[in-house]
Amino acid sequence: MIRLEVVRSGHALKHKLMLGLGRFVIGAMPPDILRILFHRHAFFGKPVGLLTQAVLRGPSDWSVGERELFAAYVSAKNRCRFCAGAHCAVAGRALGRDVVDDAISGQAVNLGAKAKAILPFLEKLTLTPERVAAEDVKVLRAVGISDDAIVDVAYVAMLFSMYNRIVDAVGCETMDSKQVDAVSKMLLEKGYDL
Repeated sequence: MIRLEVVRSGHALKHKLMLGLGRFVIGAMPPDILRILFHRHAFFGKPVGLLTQAVLRGPSDWSVGERELFAAYVSAKNRCRFCAGAHCAVAGRALGRDVVDDAISGQAVNLGAKAKAILPFLEKLTLTPERVAAEDVKVLRAVGISDDAIVDVAYVAMLFSMYNRIVDAVGCETMDSKQVDAVSKMLLEKGYDL
């Protein structure tokens, strides 16, 4: 049950139809996050959808799967079950579920060297951003991670720290397996521009 009931109403007709017909289109009930994105859509949902599309699907040194993994990693560190579950599933479709599970659990044995090297930085940026220092960036550069790639990871951390807080504040229900399967497939194929 969504904690803040206000996001259950006030949607434009287009969004009401999408929510009402969503279970037939994707084969599962639409996830609660859509209610948040559709509530005051022009103010929040549309701009953040465009930003999410740019961060997770735009040009980057990181693959789509790696960026989805980073979104899941940030969400797991922030203990946001909704976002961690959703983005683990998307990353799992792109990279393989074992790769994602290992990375989230701290093993990261099947990740490339650069992705493996960025995870401790991403954890620090997520949990203790005030402790990030020039030395942390030097370590990343030493393994061949470009400054643009470092900035891309910072955008993922910023974006998903925001999402995690909104989703938890509103009280989004975690998705069931049918929802996760349908939504992860849709997000991997179509992206985030609503």
